[in-house]
Amino acid sequence: MAASAEIAAPIQIETLPGQRMAVPDAVQQALTYCNSGWLDISTMICERILAADPGNAHALLIQGIATCKNREPARAVPILAEALRRDPGSVDTLYHLGQALLLCGHFDRAEVAFDCAIQARSDYAEAMAGLAEVRRARGDADGAYELLQRSIALKGNYSPSYIAYSLMRFDRSLPPGDGPGWNRRREARRDRPCLTMASLGSYGRFAQTVNEYVAVRLYAEKYGMEFLTPDWVGHAFFSLDDPRLDPSVLPEFQGWLQQRKDFARGFDEPASDPFRDRDLFLGGSPVNPMLKKRQADILSWLTPRPCWDRFLEPPVEALRRRGRTLVAVHIRQTDWWNQDYTPLSLYLDWLDGLWPTLEDPVLFVATDEPSVVPEFARFNPTTPADFPVRWEGLEYLQDFHVMTRADILAISTGSFAATAAALNPSPRLLLHPAEGNRGLVPFEAWR
Repeated sequence: MAASAEIAAPIQIETLPGQRMAVPDAVQQALTYCNSGWLDISTMICERILAADPGNAHALLIQGIATCKNREPARAVPILAEALRRDPGSVDTLYHLGQALLLCGHFDRAEVAFDCAIQARSDYAEAMAGLAEVRRARGDADGAYELLQRSIALKGNYSPSYIAYSLMRFDRSLPPGDGPGWNRRREARRDRPCLTMASLGSYGRFAQTVNEYVAVRLYAEKYGMEFLTPDWVGHAFFSLDDPRLDPSVLPEFQGWLQQRKDFARGFDEPASDPFRDRDLFLGGSPVNPMLKKRQADILSWLTPRPCWDRFLEPPVEALRRRGRTLVAVHIRQTDWWNQDYTPLSLYLDWLDGLWPTLEDPVLFVATDEPSVVPEFARFNPTTPADFPVRWEGLEYLQDFHVMTRADILAISTGSFAATAAALNPSPRLLLHPAEGNRGLVPFEAWR
């Protein structure tokens, strides 16, 4: 009994006024505030943890991450280095130290950190993306490309890998002698305020980013501002000429949840003090930006560049040769956070009733799970495997383009096909799953 009485009680600290908790719980609270964009609160909690438990490696790691997110990578480096000294086996600390060093331009040290992280965890996709950035900065495009391929194969939904790889694929897809290629930019007007979005494309993938772009561009135009963008997949794919954002500008992560609310309010209603001359971090569009009154403008912005016609038009032409009525279905079976997949039976039952009513129909199936295609065999479906030309690494854009040209389109959960539906200029019929997957029902892609 005496021995058990000598066991030290867990250290309790006050993290916020009126909130006391054990150090491990305080660490979790600091991480939650960091991820939510309350970097100042997260840093304060970490300082209180370290005052009570000097050298707590977890608190140092979170403090370093928050400092880096607060656009201070140089200050983050010694914090993360100390976290690594306290916990040399922390692979995540190696990765975040590499990121901070990369942002500071210390490529040799960043390379060592990323290499060590990958050696410790061979499937660390994020560290591979970081190492790819080091290779690219040194002019080793082939080495960067190989690392990005590996990163995407391991974690296809990691946005930085997806963006960097896609942009390299665009570069490698250009016709010879195309001059400036896809990165055509106009000069920013200096007689008006501006908005920037350094994070554009870094949180979410193609369709989420397209919606975020449209939302911020509409907001900027509403309040008479320029919108400066980094290199992102939509700029490469669509005929955009937005002024280029200096790549050294880092995202403004502080208070992003409140920023989302304020943005949505200013988007839908006039704001007396709108965002201006600052960087926006929204973590995805907080509004549906597909406004019917701006449909013509948005469709003009989101028109593919003519240099990509050789990959986009042959699939559509081949489908049109097979039939007069192009029916497309989008089946999503993977890469969805809550796995709320629409049953295939909804699409099959709908097609059974629809097919006899159509003039010379042809079916195109776009899916992230090819094993579902045989279920549609009675409709003799076409898939990207049947396309006369393959756009290596960017096949999803061929799927997207076909859906924007379909006469009839049935989509699944998610923004990819919904965005394609909005960009379809003249569909006869658009359908999506009803609530609770009770069937497929018509919907309006614009509000």
